[in-house]
Amino acid sequence: GAIEDVRVSSRTLEPTVKVIGDVPPLGICGSGLISAVAEMLVTGVISRGGKIDVELVRSRQPERPRVRTGDAGPEFVLVWAEESGGGTDIALSEVDLENLIRVKAAIYAGIVVLAQKSGIPLEAVEQVLIGGAFGQHINVESAIHIGLLPDLPWERFKFLGNTSLAGAVQVLTSKYARAQAEDIARRMTYLELIADNTFMDELTAAMFLPHTDTSRFPSVQAALEKSAAPRGTPQ
Repeated sequence: GAIEDVRVSSRTLEPTVKVIGDVPPLGICGSGLISAVAEMLVTGVISRGGKIDVELVRSRQPERPRVRTGDAGPEFVLVWAEESGGGTDIALSEVDLENLIRVKAAIYAGIVVLAQKSGIPLEAVEQVLIGGAFGQHINVESAIHIGLLPDLPWERFKFLGNTSLAGAVQVLTSKYARAQAEDIARRMTYLELIADNTFMDELTAAMFLPHTDTSRFPSVQAALEKSAAPRGTPQ
């Protein structure tokens, strides 16, 4: 019942959702939120600061616009109540967008600082390993579009699934794996991000979609420039 993927028409700004289990949607999960915000950004529904362009949506949807003012301010309706499994509208508010931007900024800033401390330019990273069951369902293009992941070729990202569970099984069933894990732990360097001024600077800079410095995200910059004309004139 969770929305896991969203697509927004560049012409009508109408969203199309993909739901886990192919049932009427009840809500939205993390991967769905990432894809929704990425689509809303590229189609002009929201600004790079996470603000909903109310006038644009109303101009494209004169009969039943998907923008309104809710308890948390402006919001964009992904699914109307009659189409949902819970009988209520499923919408994203500007507060939801602010929260996502804050989280993605922290993750991206952490990646940047880690690379800097290691003396490795981001563009030189050959492989990005993403652990966690949640990470397995993230759309790489959408994650790059919102500035969650660095703008690298998609093939450099590898999803590992539930690494904590797999690691626990290995160290419990293999003495070699346990010794290997202990050796890795001894060689680890702990980086306290919150005490690092560089992290705070990077965090502040990443509080936009995809970033205040769009040159760090050339593929996203190209996508935004390509969609700039349709924002004013439907095509």
